[in-house]
Amino acid sequence: MPKQQRFSLPPTIDDLSAAPLVVKDALRGIRLKLRNLAPNIDETGLFVQNHLPLSPLAIATTLFNETRKITLLGEDIARDVLLRHRDEARLTAFAGSGFGSNVSPLPEHQRHDYVSSRYAALKILAGQFKADELLILEQPIDMAYLTLLGRFSDVSLASSSKNTINFDKIAISTIELEKSGAVNSPNSGTQAPRLGQLIFAALGLAETILALSTNHSVESTLAALNLAADVIVLRKPSIAAIFDGLDPEAQLSAEYRLLAPPLTEA
Repeated sequence: MPKQQRFSLPPTIDDLSAAPLVVKDALRGIRLKLRNLAPNIDETGLFVQNHLPLSPLAIATTLFNETRKITLLGEDIARDVLLRHRDEARLTAFAGSGFGSNVSPLPEHQRHDYVSSRYAALKILAGQFKADELLILEQPIDMAYLTLLGRFSDVSLASSSKNTINFDKIAISTIELEKSGAVNSPNSGTQAPRLGQLIFAALGLAETILALSTNHSVESTLAALNLAADVIVLRKPSIAAIFDGLDPEAQLSAEYRLLAPPLTEA
């Protein structure tokens, strides 16, 4: 009798392509939980519980934690120095990897650029909104991209100029990403608008600003993200009404048409 497989293989090539993102997202969740752990530390830096004498296990735990802190410090330095160019490449791809510009067909690397650039941009926006507790995942962005690709595949672009900005597509992409679960906030509750809605609204506004601009450098991308975050905070009541409205895609498109042109000039 043939040996039964413990895990089923991905049914499609799209599922297989998303597998590394699933693993990375799982590790991000574990890292976030470890970061939120708060062991009881006394003034000597040693782990104590109920002021009992330290056991060999407690001492070993303390040594492990201290070693881990030093290791993490080294990783942070390496990340700042070695991975800076990777982060810059992600942000550079942000402006040219969306669905807002009517360019067809999409390049083969579009999917990777779309996912990685929006992940990097969401991390920056989370910092702008002082939301360090957020867990940002790539795999939901990847699934949203496939959904959008199928949704836009039947749309005729024959009557559209190559350089025309499609506000509707940017708004639709923004709503789809917000629904994907790419941003998880443990404190969202019933707030209106939720923090994730503000972040994704800023993401779409930044994409619209860059789509209208000819400068797509890292500096201009960062400026667009920061400016979009500031404006969306001021427009919070409007964002709440848009996401709770009957046609959020059309309303968000109208919002971007109103805000993006003057912000691009600025």
